[in-house]
Amino acid sequence: MPHLGRWWAAGPHGGARRPRLAQVCWRRCCGSGRCRSATWSLTSRDTPSPVDPDTVEVLMTFEPDPADLALSSIPGHETFDPRRHRFSEEELKPQPIMKKARKIQVPEEQKDEKYWSRRYKNNEAAKRSRDARRLKENQISVRAAFLEKENALLRQEVVAVRQELSHYRAVLSRYQAQHGAL
Repeated sequence: MPHLGRWWAAGPHGGARRPRLAQVCWRRCCGSGRCRSATWSLTSRDTPSPVDPDTVEVLMTFEPDPADLALSSIPGHETFDPRRHRFSEEELKPQPIMKKARKIQVPEEQKDEKYWSRRYKNNEAAKRSRDARRLKENQISVRAAFLEKENALLRQEVVAVRQELSHYRAVLSRYQAQHGAL
């Protein structure tokens, strides 16, 4: 998070000091507030810092069931992480329900070696397809559980920030009633 250094100016009545401009270090170096880097820029105090939503990390404890993670991970690859994985829109589109084709019985005399090799290959492909679908469904459900918990936490945070904002607005209105507009 960029740290903020303030330049102070005297208030309208000479006594109260208020921030006029802010120096913002955009390098993610020390985080201590005492940056000596040359990447300073000036912003007015009314301009919020730009924030990339993908870089915001919500502090929360989310420990999914290890069995769910095992079912959501490809064996031999790294474990599925619901905090970092992003599904594309294409992956999340609902799949159409297709009617099964009617089975055609093959006469016993036509079941030669070629038929059985094709049946074997088809059965293996169907198994791979079912496993891939099950894996994707498990990943989506674990990710959805993570997002629901994160969403609830963020809603609580929004409520707290709104309460804090209303408190500061009340303080500001009382100040302006006593000392005039800023």
